[in-house]
Amino acid sequence: MGGESTEHQVSLRSGLTVTKNLAKTQWQPVPVIVGRDGRFAFPKLETFDLNQVDSLPYVELGAATSKIAALEPACVFLALHGLYGEDGRFQALCDLMRLPYVGADVIGSAVAMDKWLAKAVYNTHNIPTPDAVLLALDDLDPDGLWQDRVIDEIGLPCVVKAPRQGSSLGVYIVRQQAKLSDAVKEVFKLGDRVMIEAFCPGRELSVSVLEDPTTGRPKALAPIEIVVKKREFFDYEAKYDAAETDEICPAPIDEQQTKAVSRLAEAAHRALMLSGFSRTDFMLTASGELMTLETNTIPGLTDVSLFPKAAAVAGLSFPELVDGLVRQAIRIGRRG
Repeated sequence: MGGESTEHQVSLRSGLTVTKNLAKTQWQPVPVIVGRDGRFAFPKLETFDLNQVDSLPYVELGAATSKIAALEPACVFLALHGLYGEDGRFQALCDLMRLPYVGADVIGSAVAMDKWLAKAVYNTHNIPTPDAVLLALDDLDPDGLWQDRVIDEIGLPCVVKAPRQGSSLGVYIVRQQAKLSDAVKEVFKLGDRVMIEAFCPGRELSVSVLEDPTTGRPKALAPIEIVVKKREFFDYEAKYDAAETDEICPAPIDEQQTKAVSRLAEAAHRALMLSGFSRTDFMLTASGELMTLETNTIPGLTDVSLFPKAAAVAGLSFPELVDGLVRQAIRIGRRG
């Protein structure tokens, strides 16, 4: 838990929640914190407290992997969100250490983490998704002609995104061309590419997919509708402040729409070659069209996160949820 990404703090919260719930099962969890600098700490389970994270003794990668290997873990539960955790790098480390791990493998993690690559997979599998363009720094000509190209291809309003960030970090809704350049410059601070996507107004839905720990068959859980109260969209603050949103599960949509969005979530899970679990976000437009926005390979696992809420509606307690994910990972037995 933790990690070097901008989602470090959220990951710690997910990790702590997973640790507490794994402790209620047959498994003996060993918390491992990855600091913002990439070093590792091993807090004691009995006294684990997020307020003490910064004061823990940290060790380098080599010492950490030796300690982990000596523990001979049955499985690694990756609760690392964002870059350097959800993008295939830690999955590759686990493969090299011959350790099973929860969630998607290296390829699935890397492709799903990159919104542009995921969109290409969606399009290949006829999974509807908004049109988009991708910009590199050298596309920004001094005359600003790139803006005309974006407006011609995507139109306004549009959504400016960092392709490899999570938790809606680096996302701007641009309604006027005069604001486009500033938004793009802000997103370039987070990476070397910017994705600009057509804006699809409507109702925001999120569908979690959970694989059966015995058969591995993915099944969509009840869709959740996200109703943002004050903010413009479901941004970082809204995601982790219960007062900012209403999350309605099951979503108040008709049976046909429920079946359609569930099929798309399962299709995205399969198309991206994911494993264990995932959560895909959609917009349901006024005309009834479903548009696929992105798929998360390590959904949030805090007490206020969407995935546990959908699992609870399906009758799965949090301990049962994490136990099943561990059993599924061990069943697959990751070996690269």
